[in-house]
Amino acid sequence: MDRRRLKFWILGGGVVLSMVFLLVVGVSGSRGFAYYLTVGEFLEQPDRGGDAFRVNGKVATGSIQRLPSGQDVRFLMTADGRSLPVAYHGIIPDTFVDGADVVVEGRLRDDGAFEAHTLLAKCPSKYESADGAAEPAAL
Repeated sequence: MDRRRLKFWILGGGVVLSMVFLLVVGVSGSRGFAYYLTVGEFLEQPDRGGDAFRVNGKVATGSIQRLPSGQDVRFLMTADGRSLPVAYHGIIPDTFVDGADVVVEGRLRDDGAFEAHTLLAKCPSKYESADGAAEPAAL
């Protein structure tokens, strides 16, 4: 086998191994697929301890308690007629307000509160017109 062919096979093998490695790392663990549960589905899980979960719901009106540290917040997340107390430490998004849709990622503590290490929030009212229809994108 000549040198050019050998270099081609080594380079090709390296590319294939790199792709396989990235695929395995990307889909392994609890963060592999961006799947989340609603509050009701999460509370109905028979075994909620140990693993990290993503839970989706709305911030209950009047439930936000910002702690003096500035990076700690506690609130009640609701969906499906059920509610879940959440504690979060980190940078709080600007769109985190009463009634906002939120997705939290974390674990259930022994005291029944959900300890989130990720908090994603959106406020649909910012992106809708007064009649509730979505605004067309500006060109």
